[in-house]
Amino acid sequence: MDKKKIVFRRLKDEGFKITPQRAAIIDFLLDNGNHPSAEEIYKGIKTEYPMVSFSTVYNTLRVLERIGFIKSLNITENRVNFDPETYPHHHLYCERCGRIVDVQLDADISLLKNNTVKVNSYRIYLYGICLDCLRKEREKTV
Repeated sequence: MDKKKIVFRRLKDEGFKITPQRAAIIDFLLDNGNHPSAEEIYKGIKTEYPMVSFSTVYNTLRVLERIGFIKSLNITENRVNFDPETYPHHHLYCERCGRIVDVQLDADISLLKNNTVKVNSYRIYLYGICLDCLRKEREKTV
């Protein structure tokens, strides 16, 4: 079963209707690998759904996070981004272009296995320069 059908079923199981606006938000998230913010999603669907409110987008995102379809990313101070890829991975924030890129790390938290703490989850945010910006930088110097 594809991810969209799974989300629709989960929403129905939780008592939520699948409105055209909710479907558009889910489609936007699934079609967008850029970890959009609520504002970006709102602007992205506003042309097709001019009556959608920012509140609808924001509330839908909170519901989608609660049912485990997305994760919120607090990688920058002034906005929250959303990631529909919920498998364990980390993120790099490009300090040049502002893009958020998925990264896989071989992070070993075994240092915390000293019976003094129990780790339920963790997130690692990296800050630096993405591959695209590095390539552009190299092209300028050649």
